[in-house]
Amino acid sequence: MGWPFIGETFEYLKHHPSFSLGRYLQSNIRRYGKIFKSNLFGEPTIISADSGLNRFVLQNEGRFFEASYPESVVRIFGEYSMLSLTGDGHKEMRSIAMNFMSSERLRTRILSDIEEHTLLVLNSWKDGLCLSASAEAKKFTFYMMAKNILSMEPGKPEIEKIRREYATFMEGVVSPPLEFPGTPYMKALKSRSEICRVIEGVMDTRMNEMIRHGEMKGYNDMLCWCLTESKLSRVQIVDLLLSMLFAGHETSTVAISLAIFFLGRCPKAFQELRDEHLGVARKKAEKGESKLNYEDYKQMIFTDCVIKETLRLGNVVKFLHRKATQDVQYEGYVIPRGWKVLPVLSAVHLDGSIHKDPQEFNPWRWKNKLASAAEFMPYGGGNRLCAGLELAKLELSVFLHHLVLNYRWELAKHDEPLAFPYVEFEEGLPIYVFKISKHAHI
Repeated sequence: MGWPFIGETFEYLKHHPSFSLGRYLQSNIRRYGKIFKSNLFGEPTIISADSGLNRFVLQNEGRFFEASYPESVVRIFGEYSMLSLTGDGHKEMRSIAMNFMSSERLRTRILSDIEEHTLLVLNSWKDGLCLSASAEAKKFTFYMMAKNILSMEPGKPEIEKIRREYATFMEGVVSPPLEFPGTPYMKALKSRSEICRVIEGVMDTRMNEMIRHGEMKGYNDMLCWCLTESKLSRVQIVDLLLSMLFAGHETSTVAISLAIFFLGRCPKAFQELRDEHLGVARKKAEKGESKLNYEDYKQMIFTDCVIKETLRLGNVVKFLHRKATQDVQYEGYVIPRGWKVLPVLSAVHLDGSIHKDPQEFNPWRWKNKLASAAEFMPYGGGNRLCAGLELAKLELSVFLHHLVLNYRWELAKHDEPLAFPYVEFEEGLPIYVFKISKHAHI
């Protein structure tokens, strides 16, 4: 089980292509099977590459298991972030997030914001330009979430400060928790303080407006929702907004980057996707409409297949942290109370006994296949199912709609997505982009 305290953590976290299991999991599954024990993050741990156990763990959150992230991660995100909280505290925060991102709000407000910020990014591209797809995706998702969380527009000093600090913040999330001056982890804690200071400044301004005028006029964002519709404390609001910024920005950035990567290597999928969106655009033109609506989104059937396959093969979230709250028996296994359990979602997504030719990007596999909750878990599961999953799918669909209508692209160099464990393109996924007519067939 490795060295004392450190255990096998470094071997487990060693980076590898996100569309593979990595050497550690491959060798241990071959040797011990899909369920085995280890020592990770300083704690005795059960690692599960088994779809049945993964589903059992996630469906029994609050009964036999609870979320249990390393203390170093909790310090960065805050004790009241949705990532850190368990039980009723998590339920309350998740409910607030779900109410804010309701289906009604997605249809009537957020969809138009997504389209606006998509076009803001894509319209800045020049024909033949070589750019970082990851950086452009990050720009899009960050500004989109900043607007809906804090009503901040691109170019404003406060939002640009948060964007700069956020880059340092993320480096610390994936770095060893070394508390020495100058380490990425310590820099991340400092950046967290700076981001929180900006959020608190915006909050103070809003609260002063409420005191002077009895209401907040002109705001329809998450901060306004928290101040007027919840009983959260100041600290709770800051942690919630920071965790929402992370969840809504980082994972969507990776998903968009992965879609661009896989489509860039699969011309057939690109063309079928483009044909679908040409059909959507044609119908809108016949009606004299230009902006997308929710009905258009629901017509994007192959787009949904592309998104599912991108998440299955790319594995935005490789594994989750859980802990047994009592001795648990599962099909002959005993998980002792207090032991960590890591459901490895990527292992199920890349299991050849579940998904035929699992290393192949094949969105057509989803055309006549229902996504089983035990075999496809890109958004987690149980009562911690991603609160923003509908927002994430909407973001990716709208971005892909305008992307494939206006551009084709080529991968500029070999730059595979690597799991660190968070997925990242080391070179930023450089691509050459070429403008195409919205009505041209290529």
